[in-house]
Amino acid sequence: MEVVEPSFSIFKNFGQLQNSRILNYKSLKLSIMKIRITIYPLLIMVVATIASCKKDDNARPIVALPTVTTEPVTNITLTSAQSGGNITSDGNGPILDRGVIWSKSANPIYGATGTYSTNDGSALGPFVSTMTTNVTPGTTYHVKAWARNEAGVGYGSELTFSTLSPSLPTLTTGPISLVTNNSARCSGSILTDGGGAVITKGICYSTSPNPTITDGMVPAPSGGTFTATISSLTSNTLYHVRAFAQNSTGTGYGNDITFTTSIGIGDSYQGGIVAYVLQVVDPGYSASAHHGLIAAPSDQSTSAPWSLTLNGTGATSLLIGSGQSNTTTIVNNQGAGSYAAKLCDDLVIGSYSDWYLPSLNELTALYQSRNSVGGYAVAFYWSSSEADTNNAYLQSFNSNSQAPGTKTTSTNYRVRAVRSF
Repeated sequence: MEVVEPSFSIFKNFGQLQNSRILNYKSLKLSIMKIRITIYPLLIMVVATIASCKKDDNARPIVALPTVTTEPVTNITLTSAQSGGNITSDGNGPILDRGVIWSKSANPIYGATGTYSTNDGSALGPFVSTMTTNVTPGTTYHVKAWARNEAGVGYGSELTFSTLSPSLPTLTTGPISLVTNNSARCSGSILTDGGGAVITKGICYSTSPNPTITDGMVPAPSGGTFTATISSLTSNTLYHVRAFAQNSTGTGYGNDITFTTSIGIGDSYQGGIVAYVLQVVDPGYSASAHHGLIAAPSDQSTSAPWSLTLNGTGATSLLIGSGQSNTTTIVNNQGAGSYAAKLCDDLVIGSYSDWYLPSLNELTALYQSRNSVGGYAVAFYWSSSEADTNNAYLQSFNSNSQAPGTKTTSTNYRVRAVRSF
């Protein structure tokens, strides 16, 4: 048997193969080491991060809604009310803001349409809130306290309240001024509007006590204190007046006060017709009482002498207010008979017997009111004012002129008696 010796190349290739395997193993081992070097730090970082996150989660609790209580509603008015709340827990998160919310509907929600709120700070503990926005008289509201943190809004219990309803305005009446025979100026003051806007105001009046706006009224311009002039009144008449004001609830009235219109020229009064009302410059004038002259309804004579004899009587005053004394002086001097002063002195109309012959200035006042009184002739009328021994003054009712006339029967003139009131 022939023994074949192995070829040297076979051993050589086998050696190379072994060396190659050794080199590949070393390379693989080196790669694994590099991977370990790279991965281990990353794994350590991941584990550290996870541990850190777990540690933070344990240190910061979950934020919940704040805990709030609602305070009772107080200080309720027509258009406002007061409430508030108490934040007993912030829910582990800082309070961002707080207040109360209200609405006409139940269960008001923060920020919802028709819901209004206050903002009263951002601290724990109690707080006070005043509700005014869209708060109207006579309305029921639902209210809750609230507080907000990052978790949301926490609410207190829901309460209800009703605002006050408007009442009638309150007023005072007076004073009254500038009273004439057919008008007067009256005033009033609004003390409170009753919680509702005043719609109209003014003065109401009647001849009966406690007048209302259905009797007679005059509106007044704006202002808490106001005046209004009542016109077309009846002269010498007692009137009752009250200030009034209206709001949505109704009409409020002031106190009842009275005034009496003055006597008006042309009025039928105390047996005759008012011919003159005393002025400030006249003797006997009074701001609180009306005085003047009443003319007899008709002439006492169409042709009469002034006196029976031509002598001085001493009845020489011309002034308003002197006719009565002139007449008495003439009658005492002349005695009985048919003459101007005596005709007036003897006159009785109804229960009135204090008639007299007017002085010249009184007669002139009668001339000025002749159209209102009526019944005069276009002629001369005797006055009670003596000019001298032979003459006395006459007033023309044709023109506003005065002239002396002879006293005795040779020149007779008309006579119209008057009396004072």
